[in-house]
Amino acid sequence: MAGPVAPKDPVKKRPAIYLMYDKQIFANPGRDGEGVCFLFMDDGRMPAMAKMVGGVDDFEILKMLGPIEDFKKLVYGIGVSMINEKGVDGEFVLQIYGKNDTYNGGTSLKARLTSDGTEYLIPLNEVEWKEDDDRIGQIRFHFDKAEFPATVMVKLYLNDGYTAPEFVPSDPVDINSDRYKELIAQSLVSMGNIERLNKAINKAKRGESVKMAFIGGSITQGAGATPINAECYAYKTYKAFDEMFSTAHNTEYVKAGVGGTPSEFGIVRFDRDILRGGYFLKEGAGEGIDPDREPDIAVVEFAVNDEGDETKGKCFEGLIRRFLMMKNMPAVIIIFSVFIDDYNLQERLSPIGFHYDIPMVSAKNAVTAQFYTSKEQGRIITKDQYFYDRYHPTNLGHTIMADCIINLLKKADEAATAMEKASGLKTGKMTETLLKPMTKALETYKMPENALMSDHFEYVSLLTIGKDSKDIPGGKYLESGINGDDGFGNTWKVNAFDLGDFSEKDPASQYAERDFDLFGTMQYSDNRRHISGNKPLTLDAECKLLMIVTLDSAAPDEGKADIFVDDKLVRTVDPKEIGWTHCNALIVFDNDEKARHNVKIAMHEGDEDKKFTILAFGIR
Repeated sequence: MAGPVAPKDPVKKRPAIYLMYDKQIFANPGRDGEGVCFLFMDDGRMPAMAKMVGGVDDFEILKMLGPIEDFKKLVYGIGVSMINEKGVDGEFVLQIYGKNDTYNGGTSLKARLTSDGTEYLIPLNEVEWKEDDDRIGQIRFHFDKAEFPATVMVKLYLNDGYTAPEFVPSDPVDINSDRYKELIAQSLVSMGNIERLNKAINKAKRGESVKMAFIGGSITQGAGATPINAECYAYKTYKAFDEMFSTAHNTEYVKAGVGGTPSEFGIVRFDRDILRGGYFLKEGAGEGIDPDREPDIAVVEFAVNDEGDETKGKCFEGLIRRFLMMKNMPAVIIIFSVFIDDYNLQERLSPIGFHYDIPMVSAKNAVTAQFYTSKEQGRIITKDQYFYDRYHPTNLGHTIMADCIINLLKKADEAATAMEKASGLKTGKMTETLLKPMTKALETYKMPENALMSDHFEYVSLLTIGKDSKDIPGGKYLESGINGDDGFGNTWKVNAFDLGDFSEKDPASQYAERDFDLFGTMQYSDNRRHISGNKPLTLDAECKLLMIVTLDSAAPDEGKADIFVDDKLVRTVDPKEIGWTHCNALIVFDNDEKARHNVKIAMHEGDEDKKFTILAFGIR
């Protein structure tokens, strides 16, 4: 009988940096029916994760978590584990981006994962590296099935000579505690005038349908929420409103977030994404046609996206004005989200909210200061618990954002109730002191006579390029001889239009999950793409304002395009400047008076045989 086989020598215990610890992910439905979860690690995201989760504050180590040659010097191997109740195994992939071909040129480090939490190690000295390897790109988890949650752990074991701080897991957050409620209370920036908000609340209490619309960037889209449709702050806010106020539970929901895009793009897509050509969705009931088309409550979230707004606030103001000027007179709420480095544009955008006297809440005000205190000093939530990655909240982070809005809704309702009770009391100095601020907050809302910065962007008509699209209501097809009237005394007309060599369709575009959907909807499937040739796209129009929406990309065969107005070069657009596939709205011209202009879009000299995609135009 053979004796026991001698065990192998144990693997040397190495210091490790946690990138993910008990991180909740979701197997989102992919195009092929399989499940996939993307976690981007480029653009400083991996160092941010190492700092946030792993507690690394050594700058020399953090800056090595990007360039691939530095990464290989630092990291011995990657440890990965995964657990899910479905018992579905999966695959871990760390994709390296290439120097010349971003998405296809680099190495992909892979490991098969079982669903029982077993850790698998990828030693870097066993990887066959490619010559085009440049920098850390993205992490993916692939599954044979979709639509279920999983918990993952990812850590970087370090080479000899490098150290990492001891990892200490965070305590769970009690969202029912008094300390948590105090945190949420700090989010209120301004109650503003709540007359419109209370009108919507009372409408819900009477059993009438109330429409809630949310517009913003990737956080409104639901990025970081797992699953993205049911754990995002927009859905949680809508559900809470319906449960708190709607006696008939018939609240309607519109989620219109698009990742990586500012309010400059939001104003172009307003009719399509908010009004939907008259269509609103009801959970479990399919499409519901609303003859008024306009929301009763609108939540606007662009505080971390609007650095990309070239108007520096004018488009954001235009978006606020567009909502406020609707016949339905919706209530408008601004929410200020925040990045992991405490960045947002609250200082730039809050004066607009104060100017229009509308309610504002801030996730930054709620959580940021306490991040830098100890548990003993009153810290409730850590950055690791709040942030899914460098830019987006976790499920708990989305809950906090929703609770910031819910706190405002409760206060608005309480103020109206208190006002009603107090108005029946005998008048006196104390009663007047209590009533005066509530009276101001609940008096009939009036728009300011003048804009704070600009009124040029309060209405922009969407012009799509072809006639074969079925998924873009709320706009007009760009062709010769069309005209429009925005209802505010502004008319425009397109006298002539020619596609030139921008005649192909681009099948690859940005996707965004709308409303209750787990699947993304393609942004502007009815686009036009230049493949080759010298013939420009031309447009002859009478208008004040013209905007163009192009598709950014990191593909190596993308080229630049020049935009001419009346034969004068006004800008050159480089789709590779940002480095990833997303929609980019740009101003062609913005004038005080309507005039006729000839617009020409031609490929930049030397790029005549390269690709460039135009998604749509905005006109006023």
